[in-house]
Amino acid sequence: MKIPPINLKAQFKGVRKDILKGVREILDEQKLILGQYCQELEGQVASMTGAAHAISCANGTDALILSLMALGIGQGDEVVTTPYTFFSTASSIALVGARPVFADIGDRDMNIDPGQVEKAITPKTKAIIVVHLFGRICDMKRILAIAEKHGVPVIEDMAQALGARRGGSSAGTFGDIAATSFYPTKNLGGIGEGGMVLTRRPDLGEKVRKLRVHGMGEKPYIHEMIGFNSRLDEIKALALCVKLKKLVSWNKTRLETAGYYNMHLRDLPLVLPAIDDETSHIFHHYVVRTVRRDALQLHLKEKGIMTGIYYPLPLHLQPCFSYLGYKEGDLPIAEEAARTSLAIPVFPELKKKEKDYIIKSIRSFFEKQDEGSEDDQ
Repeated sequence: MKIPPINLKAQFKGVRKDILKGVREILDEQKLILGQYCQELEGQVASMTGAAHAISCANGTDALILSLMALGIGQGDEVVTTPYTFFSTASSIALVGARPVFADIGDRDMNIDPGQVEKAITPKTKAIIVVHLFGRICDMKRILAIAEKHGVPVIEDMAQALGARRGGSSAGTFGDIAATSFYPTKNLGGIGEGGMVLTRRPDLGEKVRKLRVHGMGEKPYIHEMIGFNSRLDEIKALALCVKLKKLVSWNKTRLETAGYYNMHLRDLPLVLPAIDDETSHIFHHYVVRTVRRDALQLHLKEKGIMTGIYYPLPLHLQPCFSYLGYKEGDLPIAEEAARTSLAIPVFPELKKKEKDYIIKSIRSFFEKQDEGSEDDQ
């Protein structure tokens, strides 16, 4: 049996007819950028999340950069964030001229540790970027209390968490501004690159709308600020509108699969992701942890099961960030997560027989390991 990490071809079969119909209409009309479907997508995401403003853009990295620019963050500023995330969370900080400051993660949820955030804040801190990693919402109550105490805004990197909710609030509406991604492998993945900025604040919403079109306001070719080109095209927006109708169902299926895995793997020497409730974790990735990670990954590959390592090297140890002065051992929990984490398939189109095969293959690995230990005795 061959099981990919995600099956985009299977997903497309369910939306193919509607997407192709819309593509033909767009091509006939030739209204290709920031048109009807971009407006529809922005309205639907705003309605779903409760955000007052949803502004589409070219990709998730741009969404982070636009968020930082809207807050006026730049040269000489510091932004506290997690070292255990995708590269763009920190690169966006550097790209606006600010300095990433990393705070270690929690061992249980692998999200940024609020206690470590407070320790990392200095007089130069101008924002906190949290990441709802793998689709699990951070401890926003504590984060927001720390941010209020120190008078700094909070940016949510919710690229993996669109649709997650906690305490009646949606990811993207806890902080001052949020960035998400529609990269094809996301829970709501497009047919190419795409991103969006969410905010409750009208001042930030207005700034982002201008920044994404070279700083122009309502008058064409009159530039009120220096922005850049980060527009979403209509064909990509159309596909996202079609897929958005299925997002709740897809996220529910991911959660059910995670629960099924937890039930059948709980007796193994693995650290499994916790499921606190039915909304705060939408399982963009289902990540287990084991000191035997590399051997387990090889075993599953031999069985035809493709897995992923998110992320093999924490950001504070990346070569391009060596100028920050971090060294191995500075952020031990993030470093341990990088050595032990493995994502197994959790995409919505996964069939029961495939889930059972994955479970059987993981169990066979540990049974084989146990037999080897007995032989040594």
